[in-house]
Amino acid sequence: MDNEKPSLAKIYWILMKPRVVLLLQATAICGVLVYDLREGYDSGRNFMDSIRTSLIVLIGGSLASGGSMAINMWYERDIDPLMKRTEKRPIPSGYISPNHALAFGVIICLTGIATVSYLSNEAGMITAFSAFFYVFVYTMFLKRRTPHNIVIGGLAGSTPPAIGWSAASGQIDSILPWLMVLIIFMWTPPHFWSLTLSKRRDYGEAGVPMLPVVRGEDVTRNHIAGYTVILILINLTMCIVGNAGIVFLITGSLLSVYFSYLSFSLRKSKSEEDAWNLFKFSNIYLYSLFIFLVIDSRCYIEIFG
Repeated sequence: MDNEKPSLAKIYWILMKPRVVLLLQATAICGVLVYDLREGYDSGRNFMDSIRTSLIVLIGGSLASGGSMAINMWYERDIDPLMKRTEKRPIPSGYISPNHALAFGVIICLTGIATVSYLSNEAGMITAFSAFFYVFVYTMFLKRRTPHNIVIGGLAGSTPPAIGWSAASGQIDSILPWLMVLIIFMWTPPHFWSLTLSKRRDYGEAGVPMLPVVRGEDVTRNHIAGYTVILILINLTMCIVGNAGIVFLITGSLLSVYFSYLSFSLRKSKSEEDAWNLFKFSNIYLYSLFIFLVIDSRCYIEIFG
């Protein structure tokens, strides 16, 4: 941020942590598309239904998730000035008052939940659960108490594919969307821990008990490697019990094996730069994995439809 005070719209935008939000909402849209390609079009839905549902999920999910992020910034206003990565956020910079930020977060979060609920009660309930879990369980209870904060708290950010699927279908009893949720749940720890390895000093100075701070960097690198191996197994499970096809099997396996290779390489290099590169690849990994799952679902229709 510049020294000059940004516009109120930009302040709101920053409070919502848009890069994180849009990454997760992309997986929600994939949930919509995977359902429609595999089942929805056979049930009477069409391409315009997919577009409409995706737009509502994107808007509603972004508001609910972004509102939760704003509440997170309000709650962490005491430690944000202690970390270089967060010291220029709107509240510690004095660009917006804490109460203003809190009101903004609550209002848009509730608006987002209501928007997604318009599509289906199931999607609305999962959205509400995610927001509640992120704010109260992760932010207010877990984050400052346990190094396992991101493992448990990652559940809040894992649900968008199930939200997208249930928004399109009105039900959530299929195994595939929950395997998609499981992928994000297991992806979150290595994704976030690679960030904490590259920013370890920040968390230590702020007194946040992230794994590298409490258990050490070597333990963290071992945990990252272990979780990336689990991702390989989940990708195989997607094909065995989730009916993902050959396109996903090949691309998902290659992506996961390379992710695992980078994580095991990090155990040897012990470089903050390599940790940061792993963090950046983890974003590419998740985007690519879900895009290939959508492509695979299109191929599924060509073969079985």
